[in-house]
Amino acid sequence: MIRISVIVPVFNQAGRLGDCLDALLQQDVPAGSFEVIVVDNGSGDESMAVARQRPAVRLLAEPRRSAYAARNRGIRAARGALIAFTDADCIPRPDWLSRLRERLVDAPEAMVVMGRDIPTGPSRAIRLLGLYDHYKEIFALSSEDPTVYYGHTNCMMARRELFDQLGFLDERPRGADVIFVQHVLRRHGTRAVQYVPAAVVRHMEVSSAPVYFKKAFIYGRSARSYRQVVPARPLRNRERLLIFRNVVRDGKLSAPEQGYLLMLLALGVAAYCLGWLAPWRARVSPVPPPSPSRETE
Repeated sequence: MIRISVIVPVFNQAGRLGDCLDALLQQDVPAGSFEVIVVDNGSGDESMAVARQRPAVRLLAEPRRSAYAARNRGIRAARGALIAFTDADCIPRPDWLSRLRERLVDAPEAMVVMGRDIPTGPSRAIRLLGLYDHYKEIFALSSEDPTVYYGHTNCMMARRELFDQLGFLDERPRGADVIFVQHVLRRHGTRAVQYVPAAVVRHMEVSSAPVYFKKAFIYGRSARSYRQVVPARPLRNRERLLIFRNVVRDGKLSAPEQGYLLMLLALGVAAYCLGWLAPWRARVSPVPPPSPSRETE
């Protein structure tokens, strides 16, 4: 019986998709209890040839160019009561699914759980930034303030019933995961969204500090758009400082490492602010889309 559906949207990821799918097919949950759904979003490379080499994977296609439209296509076809999301540039650890599922089973108030995505670059900068992001998620996803919560669909699992309640993901270019999480919080409260740091994916795309800063710019730009829909906000400087102190304490950072991380964080905040100020036309939906219905290929 299928209990978990894993949805992977794909656009031109032939070089990374194979490692992602192999890691998913080797999860430590019982065979036959989960399915992997790859949704092609108009790839022009050999991504689908890579996926077809793995017969256990279900293949779908979504012509509308949006990773969230592709995820919605997967949700409609999913057979599991739990819906997991990751991306083609992520490699989950073997216990990724079981760790996420375990939290949803053990914590009935939890509706959405997010794991930890670790950047893969070998540099000290990436190691420190990844450590900071981990402590940021501990802070944000255990807060009593719902406005600091966010989402990331490269490492997330949700109960299927949420999509029946709230509808599809918004299909804007970025930030629909934040909008979805905020709708869950509004309906179910802060305990409905939880962080599971033991559920780990390696994020292959984030391999250097410049890539990290580029993504910070993109996040800032999308935040300006989704704040028109939900009350999510960026962290305040005093909150960032608290997280930094926790990283220093628990990570036992040396004085040079502390100074280096502060510089990196300042650059990241600057990139985010530049993104916020950059113009970007994105569709804004003030209400959730209509509820999905299940469908097959």
